[in-house]
Amino acid sequence: MIIRRLAASFGVLKNGRMAFVPGLNIIQAPNEQGKSTWCAFIRAMLYGVNTAVRDKIGYLSEKTKYRPWSGVSMEGVMEVESEGQRIAIQRTALGATPMKRLDVRYVDAGQEVTALMREDLGEVLTGVSEEVFARSAFVRQSGLKVSRRAN
Repeated sequence: MIIRRLAASFGVLKNGRMAFVPGLNIIQAPNEQGKSTWCAFIRAMLYGVNTAVRDKIGYLSEKTKYRPWSGVSMEGVMEVESEGQRIAIQRTALGATPMKRLDVRYVDAGQEVTALMREDLGEVLTGVSEEVFARSAFVRQSGLKVSRRAN
């Protein structure tokens, strides 16, 4: 799977857009410019937002942490290339549940990709679970513990 384009209303990203070029893409920007938010957005597009997790003292759940600052719905589109096909993945709110509605279509034909309209979309496209993806797809300065457990 190759990520081609992103469009997001997610956290600090208000109608944020990003396009990738073939090869390795490095996102570099000053602090608080949305680098980690783009990474969280990619993960949310592939694996969804776990809305069962609640805020705790000293910890914000994803649904709270990445609620768009502008007040619009948390949503986005990710265009990928998989097995030679360009695919658009769109997640929007379903009622009050952020990014719960999933729509996956071929970019050129607009036809729904029913084989990918599933809860494990990320695992099907990447071949790995969300935990493995989070630990291997991004290089971060901090916040990633090295342990035997997933958390």
